[in-house]
Amino acid sequence: MNKTVFIVLSLIFLQSCNKTIFDPENNIGGCLDPNSLNYDSTVDFENQSCEYAYIDQYEISYYPENDENNDDWDFDLLHLTGVYPADLILYIQEESDTFFYSHTIDNQPHNSPCYWTAPENKKLFNTKYSWELYDDDGLTSYDFIDSGSFNPIDIAINGKITSTNGQTQIVLHYSTNP
Repeated sequence: MNKTVFIVLSLIFLQSCNKTIFDPENNIGGCLDPNSLNYDSTVDFENQSCEYAYIDQYEISYYPENDENNDDWDFDLLHLTGVYPADLILYIQEESDTFFYSHTIDNQPHNSPCYWTAPENKKLFNTKYSWELYDDDGLTSYDFIDSGSFNPIDIAINGKITSTNGQTQIVLHYSTNP
């Protein structure tokens, strides 16, 4: 082999072995997980600073007073008290899997917050969640009240994820520790 060719090939080989040296003063660390609350696609490296949302509590802040057929949610209680409460059931789905299915909270007024404690601190992901709210008054079980969808990572602020659709508002309260 020609001595010149050998030297050129050797230099090319040695140059290709050079490693990029990490320079903490010129590289920025942060969270590179898109399921994290503090995801940042502009950082140079993952520094284990990711924070995640874990559900503590579910809330219905308000819902419509009457159903879309102009019927009252709870016919019997209306005639006794003049109040229009519903027996609320909340259903939340993550893509095609059930995320949360509540027990019934009876006689919940339409303009008063209703809460369910999370049975477990489930982690939220950067994906679409859908919710449905029903009245289970026993007369006509599971009257549809309202529904909506949201991406929790897009709307998480200060421990709350608020989704409003039509005349209903749902709030998921979260902490960053499981």
